[in-house]
Amino acid sequence: MDDTQPLLTLRFQELTTHVHSAPGADSVVNLALPIAPAPLAREVLRHTPPTPLEIEQAIELVEDAVMPARARLPEAFELQVEDALLRELVGSAGADPSTGGVARLSIQDVENLFSRLVALSEGRPATQDGLPSDGASAARLIIMREVLHHWGQDGVWLV
Repeated sequence: MDDTQPLLTLRFQELTTHVHSAPGADSVVNLALPIAPAPLAREVLRHTPPTPLEIEQAIELVEDAVMPARARLPEAFELQVEDALLRELVGSAGADPSTGGVARLSIQDVENLFSRLVALSEGRPATQDGLPSDGASAARLIIMREVLHHWGQDGVWLV
């Protein structure tokens, strides 16, 4: 991790996604984004795998929550995510570049996982891909993808 940039932590809650800075950080961040995996899965991503239309609808909802929050964040920062289910999703998909208990996912890694989810939604047999494609897993992946894109991040640390 880059010690010269503030480190923000993202945590999925039941109804929101919380983003905060470390205690004692120079710039204090404490945001609750109005989006979370559970309601997104329950209300939008109802099929396993989700349909292409469900994925598009989920992206729109996530963008609406993520894009305005960018203005309330430091110009440059590192992002880490504390979420066992996301880490499990990445690991079960064979994409975990873990070193010493901390995994770094580049934006390209996330895009590759997202492309696999889209392929499953378009009919690729699940037996040909170990990527979990239930609503909660898809929601986590979509939220991470949109956060990275709209917050200008080149990757995320999984802790």
